Amino acid sequence: MISGFMVVDKPPAVTSHDIVAMVRAVTGVEKVGHTGTLDPFATGVLPLALGAATRFIRFLDENLKVYDATVKLGASTTTGDPEGSVLREAPVPSLDGVEALLKSFIGERMQTPPAYSAVKVEGVPLYKYARRGEVKEVAARPIRIFDMRLMETGPDWLRVEIHCTRGTYARVLADEIGEALGSAGHLSALRRLRSGVFTLENALTLPTLSEAVAGTDDWARALRGGKHQRKEDRVPWRPRADVARALAPRVVSLETALSHIPAVELGMSPAERGRRVDRRRRAPGRGHEARPGGRLSVSAPRQIDYAPAPR
Repeated sequence: MISGFMVVDKPPAVTSHDIVAMVRAVTGVEKVGHTGTLDPFATGVLPLALGAATRFIRFLDENLKVYDATVKLGASTTTGDPEGSVLREAPVPSLDGVEALLKSFIGERMQTPPAYSAVKVEGVPLYKYARRGEVKEVAARPIRIFDMRLMETGPDWLRVEIHCTRGTYARVLADEIGEALGSAGHLSALRRLRSGVFTLENALTLPTLSEAVAGTDDWARALRGGKHQRKEDRVPWRPRADVARALAPRVVSLETALSHIPAVELGMSPAERGRRVDRRRRAPGRGHEARPGGRLSVSAPRQIDYAPAPR
């Protein structure tokens, strides 16, 4: 039985729930959950917890998120992304000085979650109120932008790499960038490159998953058919034990995912325990140690300050 974390490279037009359902079905693992949803149009890093790892999601350090975001200028939409209706139009601005403008976003700031979001008010997600035409007030929340880098520009768009804290809405930033340029804007594409320790480089694509499960890269046919697919069109799956062996190299262990938490070995003297924790703090990235007869003591994770790598 697979237990640990797995990163899936989510394609567009597929929901995070769809990915969870696929992985649950092909692995036979009953408990599967994602650590943070991606909008259907968005792509990239979607970390999943499988089996016993679902109990440790709250201990993950995913405070650093990295996104590749494309901002379409000249119009804002009701949802802040390409799936909404045009709300306001404005002339496409000059992009002279846009790099300096982007740098002005760096630092701590307050951000109000968008109407179309999963933030709950009175137990109901905001997007459900928005779909009914109801407007609900929600308090702004503190976020932090570590870095915002201009990657590419076009006649009416710009591509930006955003390094930010968890809970930051790229859709809101796209709207704010458009306004700061004296125009309007919305998010036309979004790709998550990193979520804490989980990166795109280690992500499993659905064609690769489909190959492991059914020997074909046609994932839409192999993984999405389900009970509504005609029997003659169904692609046979390999035994789950074979699938588990094929996916094993992709599984991130609890020790790796929680390596930011100091390990404390019971049975040690307070002085020895202090030296062990101090050594681990000076050597980030090391996993927990488990000795026969020992137990693991888990404390609240430390927040790790982030400094962007030099360009």
